Amino acid sequence: MNDSIGRQAAIDEVVAWLKDSMSDGKNGKPLTERLKDLPSTQPEPLTDKEQRIFLAAMEREEEVCEEVDRNHVREPYEDSLMRVCKEIRRKVKGALWT
Repeated sequence: MNDSIGRQAAIDEVVAWLKDSMSDGKNGKPLTERLKDLPSTQPEPLTDKEQRIFLAAMEREEEVCEEVDRNHVREPYEDSLMRVCKEIRRKVKGALWT
């Protein structure tokens, strides 16, 4: 299984491990075990209920965005709100769906 830990968390753990070693000559747990205990930075997948709530909320939000896009003039360089909604949906699905 591929898993990631935060770079700064790993650095902090190595520094703490080295300080422990220098102060009393003992490190306690091996460094590899300490690093394995760090929390994952991988996104946690959404449950079925969470997916349904997200999709329902996005559907309602897209209705509002569509209405705003229809009734308000925007600058040519501005993205439509519907495009932003579609990007949000795509990114969340890519990151959190299993």
